[in-house]
Amino acid sequence: MSLVHQIEGAVKKGYPDSEIVAAVIKAVTPGLQLRSYLEGREELELKVLRRLLRAHFQERGATELYQELCGMAQGPKESPQTFLLRALALRQKVLFACKECDVKYDKSLVESMFAHSVSTGLLDSDIRGEMRPLLLQDKLLDEELLERMNKIVSRETDRKKKTQTKSHLVAPVEASRAKAVEEKDKKGAGGSLYDEVQSLKDQINEIHQALTSNTQPRPPRYRRRGCTMCQKNGDEESCHHCYKCGKSGHFARGCRQSENGQGSLLRGEEKPTNM
Repeated sequence: MSLVHQIEGAVKKGYPDSEIVAAVIKAVTPGLQLRSYLEGREELELKVLRRLLRAHFQERGATELYQELCGMAQGPKESPQTFLLRALALRQKVLFACKECDVKYDKSLVESMFAHSVSTGLLDSDIRGEMRPLLLQDKLLDEELLERMNKIVSRETDRKKKTQTKSHLVAPVEASRAKAVEEKDKKGAGGSLYDEVQSLKDQINEIHQALTSNTQPRPPRYRRRGCTMCQKNGDEESCHHCYKCGKSGHFARGCRQSENGQGSLLRGEEKPTNM
């Protein structure tokens, strides 16, 4: 793109086309296929050279550049100033490409689309609102537009900082005030009843803590071996009688005698296991 701009500058200064073509060929890095090709071309015209350079460096055409200008928008991490510079650069590319391509866009159309894309592509609504009337001024220079953008962004940044500081100071005060009003409403609605309920809750919590801290597990109850008679004689370890009726020949789980007989001293407890 720089070579094309140099060609444009040489044309404006009135240099002959042949001298411009020779200077451009010398400016191309030696050893490149492009330079070898250009040196081999006879009677190379300046117009053809410009088209060859754009094709070699894969410069986009006016139509593609204009469509990009139509859809421009500020990026999430892009500042408003950077976005404006990017839009200005793209506008210039479109105008310059119109001179090199067959497709032509009127300058007023490109300027109008530039103003529309910037005014709608800015993320901040306040900056967008202040920049819109400036973009509609035809005689406003690019440097003046950039200076205005800097002032607007600086002013909006200071305003937002002050607003955030004020909100940080007001938020705790409002929260404290809301809490005080809520407590007042509770006491006003319930009166002494509210205080009594709170007192009962505290007492219940104290009782619960006392019960849970002093509760000890009950020791398990074990049944003594042997029938009642053997237990009295101290022979419970060698007892082979029924634990329920005291007779031989069967165990307690198969005993048919009622509970009133010579049974276990601990009624209703777990039956002994088989020996």
